[in-house]
Amino acid sequence: MSSAFPIFSLPYIPLKQVLDNFGPHAIINISLCSLRSKAVAISYRGSSKDVQLELGNYCLQRYEKMTFCWLLNAEETSKMRKDRILDTVRIGSFRNVPVEMEMGGKVLTTYWDDRMVGLLEIGSYAREIFNQDIHEINLGEEQDLGQAVDWITNVQGSIKSLHCEFEPTNDSVLDYVLTNCKYTESLSLHVKPSDGYCPAEMPNFDIDYLYILPSFWIKQNHLLTMNCKYIVLQDSKLGNRDINILVQHWMNGGCVKLKELLITVEVLIDYEEILEAVEHTVRTEDTLRDYVNHENVLLSIGSSFDIKRSTDGTTATIEDDGVDSKWFYMAVWPDFVGNSCH
Repeated sequence: MSSAFPIFSLPYIPLKQVLDNFGPHAIINISLCSLRSKAVAISYRGSSKDVQLELGNYCLQRYEKMTFCWLLNAEETSKMRKDRILDTVRIGSFRNVPVEMEMGGKVLTTYWDDRMVGLLEIGSYAREIFNQDIHEINLGEEQDLGQAVDWITNVQGSIKSLHCEFEPTNDSVLDYVLTNCKYTESLSLHVKPSDGYCPAEMPNFDIDYLYILPSFWIKQNHLLTMNCKYIVLQDSKLGNRDINILVQHWMNGGCVKLKELLITVEVLIDYEEILEAVEHTVRTEDTLRDYVNHENVLLSIGSSFDIKRSTDGTTATIEDDGVDSKWFYMAVWPDFVGNSCH
């Protein structure tokens, strides 16, 4: 990919205004054209770089306005078309990476002998061009986990958001990820370990967002180490007594960051047992209150129980979902946009 760009002759301010209108796709594509264009892309600071970068599923994506859009794709060289010769670019230490535009010019596909090596090279290249770390990594193939975790550790030290969705052949695979990958804001585990799984070390549950499906391996001791804004535990084996202990833990100042908690369980929810020794106020169906969650979704809470934290007077609401419910939902006020419980 080649050639001169007359826009590079523009003074800095007009050039920045042009690049502001290009968008992230054009910034990364231009950077691949020459060493000069790469230098311009790196030095540029503006709105076309205001994105969150995600690495996973063999592609580099940007996250913007609740939508993921592909920037670069990594494919095996065996998938290359044989009917024509492709252009090549330099990415990192790889000088002749074949590329072609796909999806109507919306994504640039790169071809590699080793697809995972290519993905991680793309990640390193994107960090350089966008002057920022990769925000999220998605681990979806067990055989790639070691390389991905080592890349996170060696290249940027940590990752803000970690999403895992793979089928482990043994529990040591999940242990390796939880022990060696430093995630700092969000953990999403869609991984089913063995029935008797217990983490080799206590995972980091002091983050903002935690999603675990299935969560049958989460025990009371794990529950009491959690300090997150948003917790979802699906297919849990926790009982009403465990939830009661968690509620009392919160009332006494534990899990201080909590804003929303959702647990789906095997047994029927017994609110009498959950609220045992817990001072609470009953709210009836006609006292409907609106709660806006972290995704800016409006939830209407009717029949419920209000509880108050003794340490600072913060109020939380436990939704009464009826006698046949197998899910426990608790929301802490104010909500994510500042609404109070009154």
